[in-house]
Amino acid sequence: MQAQACTASRQPDSLLTARIQFYATVDSDSVRPYMPPNVAYMLPASSWARKNLAAPKLPTHITETAADCGGFVATFKWGGDYRYTPEQYVRWLHTFGPSWSATMDFCCENEITSGKPGIVGQRQWRTTEMAHLFWREYRRAPWVWVPTVQGWEVADYVRHARELRPLITEMADYYGSGSAFRVGIGTLCRRASTAMIRAVSFAVAAELPDVPLHLWGIKLGALRDPIALPAQVVSVDSAAWNGMFGTDLEVRREWGREQAKHGLPGTQRHYAYTVALPAYQAKVEAALSRPKQLTLLSA
Repeated sequence: MQAQACTASRQPDSLLTARIQFYATVDSDSVRPYMPPNVAYMLPASSWARKNLAAPKLPTHITETAADCGGFVATFKWGGDYRYTPEQYVRWLHTFGPSWSATMDFCCENEITSGKPGIVGQRQWRTTEMAHLFWREYRRAPWVWVPTVQGWEVADYVRHARELRPLITEMADYYGSGSAFRVGIGTLCRRASTAMIRAVSFAVAAELPDVPLHLWGIKLGALRDPIALPAQVVSVDSAAWNGMFGTDLEVRREWGREQAKHGLPGTQRHYAYTVALPAYQAKVEAALSRPKQLTLLSA
């Protein structure tokens, strides 16, 4: 019988507070000496590909980084495939040494698959093949490799998680429980439904028990949802913090004028790092600090 989610009773022990690390995605044009410390940054290879995968010139005070293989850009801007090889990607990773890095995956949005299950399966197969390639050829890299479970419908993710499970088990055993190892869940960043994100997350968590999970590119709404994400979710990332996008232009200009009055820098990127990023982090923290209602799975 298919499992159905039912809401836990509203008792004190049915509530929890999430502990999830937020990674601020930063593009190749936005690296600055004044990037705030004590922030985890996500670097997408697709952005650095615009500069021939040059080494990111990160400030020395930036100590926590991870790498995104750039699958979203490859899917929506490059016709569904990458413009760099696995070897070139690995060479770029060696230039800054992230704590962990995604293996190259292939998104399954409807715009790419046209709703055809066969294409979803093909892209899942390519994602699996890439995960095996990186593990076979580059497992001794000084960072932790993170494979991604892809799909569109919940059943797609279940199937792909099962397909990847033997490899994921081997990787988890190799890295150990105290490592940065986790498994990504992809094709979530354009989802409007927080219920769908939650359903996918729980389905993958059920297939990969005890495996830490990373949700690629989810919005604040998914973190604000009153029903908790699976306890296995340990990290998320987003580029939505960047104040150059989505912040009222007049607000930025007024801030710049105030900065100028005091002889302080007032560029857009100063605003992004000194105002927008702390504000977004505060929103993430507020969303995660709010007690969440658990869901129970019953047959």
